Amino acid sequence: MTKPVLQILQPGLGATIQDVGRPGWRRFGVPVSGAMDGHAALWANRLVGNAPEAPVAEFLLQGARLIVLREVWLAVTGADAFATVSTWRPVQVEAGDVISFPHNRSGTWFYLAIAGGLAADRILGSASTYARGKLGRMLTAGDLLFRAAETTFHLPEGVAGQRPPAMECRDYSFPPRLRVWPGPQFDRFSAAERARFFAQPWRVSSQSDRVGYRLEGQPLESHSYQLISEPVRSGTIQVPESGQPIVTMRDGPTVGGYPKLGVLEPAELSWLAQCRPSQEIRFQLADEAATAGNLPEIGHP
Repeated sequence: MTKPVLQILQPGLGATIQDVGRPGWRRFGVPVSGAMDGHAALWANRLVGNAPEAPVAEFLLQGARLIVLREVWLAVTGADAFATVSTWRPVQVEAGDVISFPHNRSGTWFYLAIAGGLAADRILGSASTYARGKLGRMLTAGDLLFRAAETTFHLPEGVAGQRPPAMECRDYSFPPRLRVWPGPQFDRFSAAERARFFAQPWRVSSQSDRVGYRLEGQPLESHSYQLISEPVRSGTIQVPESGQPIVTMRDGPTVGGYPKLGVLEPAELSWLAQCRPSQEIRFQLADEAATAGNLPEIGHP
């Protein structure tokens, strides 16, 4: 076994190992899981030369502390938690260095990738933790992190540092309008209710997690009719009897019986994941966004 490269001193408000998730198991009731912000996790791996599917450590908000046990290149992306290392760029750290994330300034989830990738057991083809389903477990103080493969990562000759293009280093304080495609029950909502959903700002509820983000705003009309449970994908916007929408997230249920007003454009799920409780967000129909020239980014989840 290789020697450990990092040790968790404090996991902060929550820490897990994630990768791109485990597609193909939803018909058995197993959610896809994976990094909440696939865009940030992808860039963490890319910055240290890893494959996109390499496992990374995902942390919630703030409070995490790690100690470096062996010299290694790493990259931190995602939420701004006042990191003690430079973020959104590859950084070489030495044995004995302590990496801390003491105070969250924007965003919700941040990622740490090491060159060579994190070693992690794969269950149903993925290293992603799905704690509620007991697939993997939360990281705790004292846990050791190992490198999956030895690597000789280095910056190109003559290059002192590298960063993604500026537009890829997102400012989570100002999310764009999130694009939504009509859901299976879109037409069961009146034109007035659909207009209200898209016209008003919504706030992310504090009762939000990897399973679902609850939204707070002027309630939509309650629909008391019963639906036969049907498949639900990540990004589905369901409207329960309270009239306050719930967006299914990475660890969300695979079936649901609430009316489904819409489904987020897949690339927008990462933006929503980074919205903190009480943060305002707005939505727009995806086809209207395309007509207005607000086309989706290509290749960035």
